Amino acid sequence: MKNNPKHWYTESLHILNTEIQNKSHFLTRLSWFRVFSFLLSLLSFGFYAGTSKLLFLLLSIALFVLFIYFTIKHIQNGRQLMRMRSKSRVFQHELGMNEQQDTIYSNGIRFRSKLKFADDLDLFGDYSLFQQLNRCSTPVGEELLAHGLTNGLRESSKIRMMQDAVRELARFPEFRIEMQTTLHMSASEKFPDIAGMRNTNLLRLFKAKRLRVLAFGLPLIVCLSLIAGLLGFGYSAFSFLAVLALMIVFSHSNKMVLLGSELDGLRRKFSSWAAVLEEFTSLSLDSDLSKDMQQEARTASERFNELAKISEQFDRRSNLLLYVLSNLFLAYDFHLAMRYESWREKNYTQIPHWITTLGRFEMLMSLSAFAFNHPDYCWPELSEQKELKAKALGHPLLPEDECVQNDLHLKIDPRIVLITGSNMSGKSTWLRTLGVNVILAQFGAPVMAKSFNWKPLLLLSSLRQSDSLAEHTSLFMNELKQLKSILEQARNNYSLILLDEILRGTNSDDKYTGSYELLKRLANLDSLTVIASHDLKLSELENELDGKLVNYCFESKIIEGKLSFDYTIRKGVAVNRNATWLMKDMGII
Repeated sequence: MKNNPKHWYTESLHILNTEIQNKSHFLTRLSWFRVFSFLLSLLSFGFYAGTSKLLFLLLSIALFVLFIYFTIKHIQNGRQLMRMRSKSRVFQHELGMNEQQDTIYSNGIRFRSKLKFADDLDLFGDYSLFQQLNRCSTPVGEELLAHGLTNGLRESSKIRMMQDAVRELARFPEFRIEMQTTLHMSASEKFPDIAGMRNTNLLRLFKAKRLRVLAFGLPLIVCLSLIAGLLGFGYSAFSFLAVLALMIVFSHSNKMVLLGSELDGLRRKFSSWAAVLEEFTSLSLDSDLSKDMQQEARTASERFNELAKISEQFDRRSNLLLYVLSNLFLAYDFHLAMRYESWREKNYTQIPHWITTLGRFEMLMSLSAFAFNHPDYCWPELSEQKELKAKALGHPLLPEDECVQNDLHLKIDPRIVLITGSNMSGKSTWLRTLGVNVILAQFGAPVMAKSFNWKPLLLLSSLRQSDSLAEHTSLFMNELKQLKSILEQARNNYSLILLDEILRGTNSDDKYTGSYELLKRLANLDSLTVIASHDLKLSELENELDGKLVNYCFESKIIEGKLSFDYTIRKGVAVNRNATWLMKDMGII
């Protein structure tokens, strides 16, 4: 069943929705039981008040205890229902992503500026590759995912390690859904100030030795004075010492507020992180990367769990009765403060590292979700040869029933592939198909192909350009800057260069001359280049560059008065044109 992800998600969601419905009905019954037990308890107590019969008093107490039991069960089941509904949203998200619908996760638009050609390949924003992959609920996880897309892995050993870890984790979809649910439920809560956590000069408010003495001395003398009172020596000493003890503790309340503010609203987040990392360490994983991460996760889980408990204890101070009694007999604030400051001194600067561990897990989980959701995609194979060979390569962001897949073989030589074709024939989409799949391959993810072999390389592109009012540069000047940058980077790096209709901002003669000279420079680079152009004259370079350039094309046809495309790449130069026909068909000319 898991070989058909959509079917698995649909069946799982159906079962879950049935459980949600049953749980809702159960909660309704619990609510009525609470009401009835409370009312009956009051009624029994009324009978006791009127008759003084002990039986009614005992019945009233029993019914009140039952009311408390039903209340606790209602709270517990209410939390379970909340989680089940959140889990349902996660399942709906997975189904929605297969149908190009909205997502509950970020689209990564804030990372667009990380890469000059991010827009070229639709890496960030709505219906982007980031949105397709993202299962991260923390900013750190999103940053690591964005970094992986924009930088990739260039070392074959690291790519293999990532592939092994992603492939392995993809076998546990139930675990992933549970972890997505846990993290998504805590996503809206406050995120820790990581920059502040890196400060190694944290102030110790309860470091003084006298406070440590008071933390143990005050409860001792208060308890001894109470015992003396119970033994018949009077309660005056107890009253005096109790007031004195509370005054001493209360005098440090401002310090407690400062400490509490560091953890305010973070208990559930730390608790969720601890639970997720603990569950991750319990998985039986064999890949080297997963094992290394599990070792880090184990320590992070233990420390986050400790911090969650400390945070919960700070929250309990809001109960006035408990606050007074615990400080009177235990000097609760002093012990809590010293426990937190001791934990903070040992661990606080490590929190960013542990959060990074969690982010790495989210990144791995995102890639494993992509792998699970696309069982027909292939795992790229690394090669030592400077080539890129793919069979049935398609664009992962296009609906599968609309995506036309093509074969590809780039090598040295010919190191330049010139693609010609009419408007809308598929040239630009093919360039993006190639770029996006290279990015996935170099991130350790599967690609949309039947086979994919390549040697890791630097990806460079100039597909979309726009002017910049802020930099006072035109579209043409922006493109020239990008081309210059591409040539400089490719000079010392084996690269894949993707270019689409270059030099559009000048006249046709100037465009041809510039394109001609640029292709001759690219022919001298130790890189692979794919360039799309409407300029058929450039195809003549196939006979002039000593076998370093080859022509491919996409064709269009007009059949029974309708424009038709097959989006299939073929060798040769495009012969059909459609611009004039389209203008006539639309009534422009």
